[in-house]
Amino acid sequence: AVRAAAGGRPIVACIVGAESGVTFADKLSLELGVRSNGIFPAGDRRNKSVQQKAVKAAGLRAVREALGTTWAEVADFVEQEPMPIVVKPVESCGSDGVKLCKTKEEAR
Repeated sequence: AVRAAAGGRPIVACIVGAESGVTFADKLSLELGVRSNGIFPAGDRRNKSVQQKAVKAAGLRAVREALGTTWAEVADFVEQEPMPIVVKPVESCGSDGVKLCKTKEEAR
């Protein structure tokens, strides 16, 4: 469909217009055979937990983190961390959804 929409003109790049399109653009650029960031082998490169694991694997200092979708999955981590802590969705951009929590109750 993309090639048809190009009407015979050469496709030389796939440039994403917003953070939410990064994963799709990575896949599309590979499919189109143009310069690409490719598919990150450790998972979605927009995922903040995936990013931190890649930083650690490279031997660099990274943040301590806990990943979970329920409080039970992160409660032990929060219990051991000094306050304040930062809570951030794994697939947000910039400061979207970021919360600086001064108490465990705020984090919950």
